[in-house]
Amino acid sequence: MKKTRKRILWVVIILIIIAGIWWEANKKPSLTGEVIKIGILEPLTGVRAEAGEYFKKGLDLALAEINNDSNKRYQLDLIFEDTQYNPAIAVTAFNKLTDLNEVKYVVGAFGSSSTLAVAPIAERKKIILITPGSQSAAVSQAGDYIFRTQINTAQEAPFMAKFIKSITNNKKIHILAINTDYSPSYMKYLIPTLEENDVTVGLVEKFGSKETDYRTQLLKLKSSNAEYILLLGTPNNMGQILKQAQELGIEATFFGSSTAEGKDLLEVGGNAVKNFYYAYPYNNDSNIKSMKTYREKYLAKYNEIPEMLSANIYDTIYMLHNCFEQVGDDVDKVKSCLYGIKEYKGASGVLLFDKNGDVVKPFLIKTVENGKFVPYQD
Repeated sequence: MKKTRKRILWVVIILIIIAGIWWEANKKPSLTGEVIKIGILEPLTGVRAEAGEYFKKGLDLALAEINNDSNKRYQLDLIFEDTQYNPAIAVTAFNKLTDLNEVKYVVGAFGSSSTLAVAPIAERKKIILITPGSQSAAVSQAGDYIFRTQINTAQEAPFMAKFIKSITNNKKIHILAINTDYSPSYMKYLIPTLEENDVTVGLVEKFGSKETDYRTQLLKLKSSNAEYILLLGTPNNMGQILKQAQELGIEATFFGSSTAEGKDLLEVGGNAVKNFYYAYPYNNDSNIKSMKTYREKYLAKYNEIPEMLSANIYDTIYMLHNCFEQVGDDVDKVKSCLYGIKEYKGASGVLLFDKNGDVVKPFLIKTVENGKFVPYQD
């Protein structure tokens, strides 16, 4: 009986020790400086949870560096809200952050429709909103308190149109697009540039953000003998489309926007991801010192190469924090500080905010080879 009690006692002690080790490894670092709360709006679940994972990795890197630096005046407390890639949920989450949590700075949302739903509220409440993952050109005019560290469609679409021209040799291009605020904005700047370069636009087919069966749209394209097709959507959308196109015997060259890159494209599309080209505003092979440093840190922590979303949000947090260090926790002073940034050397490139709160970045064309995203070599 005594032996049994001793064994139970030792088991309890061991469990307590293990629990203590787990707690130390997973608890938030104690914040000893002045703390500023930042709300994070991102899709933690739902059809774009993959994007939320990328954001979380960039955030974890930035937060650990900032909060563990004893020389910093301010430390950060991040409050996460799951938007599920849904504009209505994004609005509810934003109001919770600002009304209940009394947050004055919000990073997000992800997705143009969600950001455009939240932006008018942020502007009215004078809350600084910085999106690292929304591309609609309409965000540029959303307000004085609205910023983004992502490129916009007005920058990307003309670049992509000129590349399409070089590949299609003036033949017709068809478009299969997600039905959100993103696609109309992209096509607004894409189609005129195509037409200026003597490329004809054929069918424009749309699909819902939660759709998984694209055969109806693809059969229309097949009956039109489509040789070139541009996809606008998520990595998952595009992976499914390419897979179903292969199953339907569609032999075409496919193009995509910068939203294409993500593990879902490769995992869902498999060997159907071929003859596929997309524009991208982030170059992993860049020799810019700040980008190389970020790549090395990210690779060391996660054992994978970073992509643009993690780099965008890493820069977003650092640019905000640098302004806190310079001007303190005053929204209007922080806003002026952000507009005054010149040549910030960050993880995603050398950045500055223009008069609309936008950044400008160079593009390259990428493709998929041997299951990896690589720069396209003409």
